[in-house]
Amino acid sequence: MNQPFVNCLVLLGLGAPSEPMVADAAAVDALLVSAPHEGLVALLGAAIDVGAIVVDEESRETVETAWAEAMARCVQLDVLLCTVSRQLAAAGIDHRALKGAAVAHLDEVVPSWRSYSDVDVLVPQGALMASTRALAWLQLRPLVQPVSERWAERFAKSLTLVGPEGTQVDLHRQLSPGVFGERLQMTALFERSADIAVGDAVVPTLEAAHRFLHACYHASLGGVRGARHRRDILLLARSVPVAAVSARWVEGWSSAVVADALDFAAGHTATLPDDWAEWRRSLVVDAADRSLLATYSGTFGDQAVASVRARGPWAAAQYAWPLLWPSRAHLRSRGRSRRQHLSAVLRPRVLQSMRSRS
Repeated sequence: MNQPFVNCLVLLGLGAPSEPMVADAAAVDALLVSAPHEGLVALLGAAIDVGAIVVDEESRETVETAWAEAMARCVQLDVLLCTVSRQLAAAGIDHRALKGAAVAHLDEVVPSWRSYSDVDVLVPQGALMASTRALAWLQLRPLVQPVSERWAERFAKSLTLVGPEGTQVDLHRQLSPGVFGERLQMTALFERSADIAVGDAVVPTLEAAHRFLHACYHASLGGVRGARHRRDILLLARSVPVAAVSARWVEGWSSAVVADALDFAAGHTATLPDDWAEWRRSLVVDAADRSLLATYSGTFGDQAVASVRARGPWAAAQYAWPLLWPSRAHLRSRGRSRRQHLSAVLRPRVLQSMRSRS
């Protein structure tokens, strides 16, 4: 992809207007086939609509069609979100909508500029499996069964539920995997909320400071990040001052993660709000957190090892054993025999051990 066009889309509506950019058909096609997590289709449609990017008439029609399809998908997901919210409320389970729908309705310049491809909902710790059972009434089933229900309730970041038509709901009990996620006082996220109106329903979401912090954690710890993640952080940094976040550090958030996310979001083209720019310049990043952050660019195994090291021996055993010896339901959902699972889990460790001895 042409990075100047991507930067134009990331910064659309966030600063002083610049001279319009002209995109030929090849550039448009490259943006349209970008990965969904980049979120460029809707932003490209918006940029053409406001005159920030100029294209020929054929490309305009192609983009408008793709944008309309993306928005139709988001409407379907909003209907699903409302249904999920009502079902959880009926079961007496508190919850918060995360990411896509929340950012689109509360933080984006225009809601139709923000696309998303699934529904993300946070539930309290201790309510993950109860929520899963409640949503089974909507024919939403785990894509992969947990290694054990007890392990999922204590250690899992989330469960992915899938409906009959392939619709997907990510049911979260944490905002990030591993040690950084476990540090967070999750009860704090349910002490207050912001509401979004979706059709004739009202769905609770995280309040603004928590949306900003989650956007930072998602960009730095989520495993995949792109233009959409940059834009979410920049959008929220404009409306959430440093002072609003200062009271949240006691909840276990890492300033190292937030700094990494701000560096990524700003890159070489964006300017952070003055208070966040000053905060970033004056921050001395904790060395231990910087080292821990590096494990998140590795494999799940790297994260698991870091998590085990952060616990005492008994808690480490409770964490590690179900990963090594998961439930039969988990193995069936992955189409694996126990022997195949053990081979997949142990082989990298054996090879690593052999290399270290050679």
